[in-house]
Amino acid sequence: MDPLPLILVLLSAVSHGLWNYLSKAGKDKESFMLLLNITSLILFIPLFWVILPEIYFPISILPYLLVSAGAETLYFLGLGKAYETGDLSLVYPVARSSPVFVALAAFLLLGEKITSTGIIGILVIFVGVYILHLRGLTSQDLAAPLKYLRTGSSRYALLAALGTTIYSISDKLGVTAVNPLLYSFWLGFFVTGMLTVTIIYRKGMKPIKEELAANLSRITVAGILMRGGYMMVLYAMSLAQVSYILALRQISVVLGALMGVLFLGEKYGRVRIIGSIIIFIGVYILGALV
Repeated sequence: MDPLPLILVLLSAVSHGLWNYLSKAGKDKESFMLLLNITSLILFIPLFWVILPEIYFPISILPYLLVSAGAETLYFLGLGKAYETGDLSLVYPVARSSPVFVALAAFLLLGEKITSTGIIGILVIFVGVYILHLRGLTSQDLAAPLKYLRTGSSRYALLAALGTTIYSISDKLGVTAVNPLLYSFWLGFFVTGMLTVTIIYRKGMKPIKEELAANLSRITVAGILMRGGYMMVLYAMSLAQVSYILALRQISVVLGALMGVLFLGEKYGRVRIIGSIIIFIGVYILGALV
């Protein structure tokens, strides 16, 4: 791979881990997720205006936008709920394990094949997620992840991964119909609109206003990191093989675990970093070697 796409995808991985780190510090996590989406949409509209040769709405992508917006709403809500009670070093890697579900969904819904190497990648990811939930090496500890995986934070993290699976499949179909940048432009409006309606219905305006007042600078930075990182990935995809780009970007699971352990002082650091590395290896196998 040439240096430029490699640099872009690594910067994108860092930005993804950082905006999740900032989100973990939010007072009301769901409101934080909404506000970073609103911020990023407002800040990046001028950029889309410059880089897109023509802005119009192709009606053919409406079904994909609706499905993706619903799934991304599920993703942000699940992630926000998971961060309310769960550690960054646990929630983030589990939520980023979605490529295994994407591969299975593509097999079931799109008729894509899963090779023997792909099966190995899937199994490695499952091992990594299991290790993330270990607390020790006794026989009792080794069986404990089956219980921890049923806790609220892990279930919500898996819900976020499910959302990622659905919108990844829908987006894949959507970007084959139109310019990916044009699709991304409209998707931002649909996601932000659906997330706004959902969270206002669930919580009202008060927690949103309080979150904005308490964390405006964090929200702004998180919004720039989220949307900017995605733009870097899109550009990197135009310069190198897509599967390698998406696989390498998953190095963020290790970075997220490190930030949780080093910056937030979360427990079981060694186990979670090892589990995150194993997840990255599995995702890389699934994305780059299949």
